[in-house]
Formats: sequence, structure tokens, C-alpha cells
Amino acid sequence: MGKVFAVVNNKGGVGKTTITLNLAHSLANKGVSVLVVDLDNQCNATSNFFPTAPDATLYELLDGEGIDPNKCVYPTQYDRVHFLPNTEDSGSLEPELLARDDKGYQLLNQRLRSYAINRFDFTLLDCPPNLGLFSLQAMAAADFVICPVTGGSRYATAGLDKTIRTIKYVQEEVNPNLRFLRLILNQVDRREGVDRAFVAGILEDYEGLVFETMIPRCTAVKQSEALKQTVLRAAPKSAAASKFRKLATELIDLLQE
Repeated sequence: MGKVFAVVNNKGGVGKTTITLNLAHSLANKGVSVLVVDLDNQCNATSNFFPTAPDATLYELLDGEGIDPNKCVYPTQYDRVHFLPNTEDSGSLEPELLARDDKGYQLLNQRLRSYAINRFDFTLLDCPPNLGLFSLQAMAAADFVICPVTGGSRYATAGLDKTIRTIKYVQEEVNPNLRFLRLILNQVDRREGVDRAFVAGILEDYEGLVFETMIPRCTAVKQSEALKQTVLRAAPKSAAASKFRKLATELIDLLQE
């Protein structure tokens, strides 16, 4: 059976989509199958694969009686990586979903989880930059939560405590099998004093809950985003690409402990 990971943070700009796509590509390069699901109706992940949204997306999966997940999961330019796109219209589903007895929390779990874990080794759920319905759906369907945090600012951890409280709420009320796996430190430049202090503070406050691999602040990442490619494809010899490969190895090793 595969595993499902929700990539969550209440704060925008922490690199959830960048981490999700590059981690997916890194995992696939190790020979495992990966499904990426875009749960953010800003559709940043989707725009990497589709100039316009295809006919079958997350909206069709969740709307009304839904559709077979096979109809809205697509192969990508990366071997062993498949993708479930989103559309801006998905936000309009919230009133309908909130009117359900379960407030819509379990819908993604009911309509996608079984399909995903029986066909893919890893499913990565790229969540919106909030703790609204779609992030809650992700955590209801997930085995693990991964939480990206950026360096370089005293505001970098804003929202992190609320994110962790929400994870605990989901564990207690919705999905008792959910596990908070690790924080990922992203856009870190340890040559700068503010980043060194940031890293030290995170490692102290969240001891044992931080990936050892940190993703560096790197122009190659920005350039790859402009090209709508992963940094592993656009700049395979860059420091960031190397770190994403190490992150994939660390994640696989963690699951084997």
C-alpha cells in the first residue's frame, strides 16, 4: 500500500508547491510511483503541467457524485509521476461541501485515497496557503503531514503553531491515524546570521521533528519555476537539486524506521 502526504502550512510563500513538485520528481527518480494532487485553487502546480485546465480535474472529482479518479489523473513529463490538476472553480464547491454531514472533511478520503494508495507508492497533496476546507480534507485523507517553513525572516514561523494545533485537531476529531512527520526548512542561507538564528531556533523548538536536509536559497530554483520545470530537470547539478535528492532519500529512510 502506498502512503499519502499532505504538504501543509497556514502561511503563503513557504514553497509548498516547489517542494511538492521537486520532491515528487526526486522520489520518482528512485524508481517509485508518485501522484501529485493540486488542492490549491490558485493552481500553481497545475500551471506547471497544463497551460489551461483539462476537462476533468479536482472539481469534477469532488462535485456532486464525482467521477472515477482515473479520468482526472494524468501522466506528466516526468517518468513515474502522475498529476491530478485543479481549477479556480474548485473554491465554489465549499458551500456545497460544508453542507454535508461531515462538512466535506472526508470527501477526498472517500473518493481518492483508496485509488491513490493502491496505484502509487507516494501521493503528495499540495495544499492551499490556509487551514480551510481543502487543507482539512487533505489531512483527513493523509497518513503524514509535511510542513515547509522558510528562513530569512523573523516572520518565517508565523502560523506554524496554528498549523500544528490544527493537525492535532484533525488527529483527535477526524483522522486518528494522521502523523505529523517533519518540518522542511526551505530557502535557507546559512551564511546569513538571520538564517543561522532561524535554523537554531527551529531545531531547538521542534527537536526531532525537522528533516535534516535543508533546501537552500538558490537562483536555480527561481529559474526552474520560470521554466515550469523542476530544478532537477532544469538544473540537475545545482545545490538545490542535490538537496532534493537527499530529501527524498531521507523521507524513504524515515518510513522504513
